[in-house]
Amino acid sequence: HKAEDLATYEYDGSIDKARPDFVAFPESRDQVVALVKLARDRGVPITGRGAGTGLSGGAIARAGGLMISFARMNRILEIDLANERAVVEPGVVNLDLTLAVEADGYFYAPDPSSQRACTIGGNISENSGGPHTLAYGVTTNHVLGLEVVLPDGTLLNTGGADTPGYDFTGLLVGSEGTMALVTKATVRLMRKPEAVKTLLAVFDSVADAATTVGEITARGITPAAVEMLDGVLLRMVEEAV
Repeated sequence: HKAEDLATYEYDGSIDKARPDFVAFPESRDQVVALVKLARDRGVPITGRGAGTGLSGGAIARAGGLMISFARMNRILEIDLANERAVVEPGVVNLDLTLAVEADGYFYAPDPSSQRACTIGGNISENSGGPHTLAYGVTTNHVLGLEVVLPDGTLLNTGGADTPGYDFTGLLVGSEGTMALVTKATVRLMRKPEAVKTLLAVFDSVADAATTVGEITARGITPAAVEMLDGVLLRMVEEAV
């Protein structure tokens, strides 16, 4: 690899930097297994990477070595509306999953702010959330099962919530790439609400706005999202729309 080719893969959305020695782009689970076994046999560290939008350094190759990018494993394998679930490869862009099912009245709830770029595999590694987590929960509440490759190349399938034994799905979601590489995920789809209302309230102080948010939840009202904007940003939004 030329140095400039690797530069794109030395950072994510955080402030840390570390350059991998190699970047591989597997197109299948079997290729991931082969790469992991090769790295194990050669004693080479591995870092998994989705879209590199994370803010916690989860996709940084701290010890160099091999970076495995899932950019080419980006297919939606199955949409099962009867059981309200989908099976996806890790490189599927978050928003693309919702776009694939919204005509049928469904959506994928976890929506990080980077949802136009971030991938489901990265969301699972980081247990990502977004504005709608208050009502719908974070990624771990919407992952029903995983197919993962362990550091020795072993393939593991973790079942749904009704599987006896340890909750490996819950353990792996949010493990930030320290335990396994996700090669397939079964995720929950939700019905779109019948109606959505958006309202704007203007406050004289930040304290008043914060108190109001507390009061809303204290009264048992769970809004889909609550966001605070300052005057400057609000005027920019008004101009743009």
